[in-house]
Amino acid sequence: MAAAHLLSLGLPHFAFFGSRAHYYSLLREQGFRQAIGAAGLSCHVFLNGAAHDDKVGAAAEPLEQWVRRLPKPIGIMASTDHRALDLLAVCRKLEIDVPRDVAVLGVDNDDVFCELVNPTLSSIALSTQRIGYEAARMLDRLMAGEKPPQNQVLIPPAGVVPRRSSDLPSILDADVAAAVRYISLHVQDDLQVADVLREVPVSRRSLEQRFLKVLGRTPAAEIRRAQIEVAKQLLEETDEPMERIALAAGFSNAKQLGASFRHETATTPSEHRRRSRSPSMQIPHATHK
Repeated sequence: MAAAHLLSLGLPHFAFFGSRAHYYSLLREQGFRQAIGAAGLSCHVFLNGAAHDDKVGAAAEPLEQWVRRLPKPIGIMASTDHRALDLLAVCRKLEIDVPRDVAVLGVDNDDVFCELVNPTLSSIALSTQRIGYEAARMLDRLMAGEKPPQNQVLIPPAGVVPRRSSDLPSILDADVAAAVRYISLHVQDDLQVADVLREVPVSRRSLEQRFLKVLGRTPAAEIRRAQIEVAKQLLEETDEPMERIALAAGFSNAKQLGASFRHETATTPSEHRRRSRSPSMQIPHATHK
């Protein structure tokens, strides 16, 4: 349900923020990741490791680093409203626009949390009344001497309650969304703006103007940004040589990668790899899937 909601916004990137210590969080992560994967897209994952991490503000620094490094625009499902509040707090601190750059969706639909935060929090409402009713009915049968059911009784959630934290339709142009998604999926294919225009039936001038209005950059700049993001991930997570990383990120060769990387990040690919591997830059319990 969360994946369907965020996919409907036309976003190119997705992520899940939850807890390694809670079984329900792991199940939600698995279901969300599988649904995003079924749409042909990948899902970044950040899991805190301990039960006490549920406290608002816990493990803030690793979470900040993870959010800062995520490709954007992106839709993030949090395992609970509590964790969604942590995400909103991090986005405020890092001056990341919600929902334009990061759309956030929680679970529980706790009115106190969802309505009083700014922006108001979109959330999945659980069928709490029906859960209580089914539990009471099961207890009544057990007290009457009936045997317990052989299988778990699973109650589906009531639905998504959309609020400002994922209110993208009024912000994200449909053609821009389609173009950004196409770029994300084909960034490794030596992509050119002309390739994007074949997928989005508008003029180059119109698309450039709409990109500038929505994202503040041109389609060509978005292609280059997406290429650099792929290169960053490969530099951080693999030991592949620069030539292979360049080709995997859609560059012609390592020289072109180096020039573009320095222009976009003011550092070299080798230096980025070195910094990302230093102890101070490690993000505990963070994975990218």
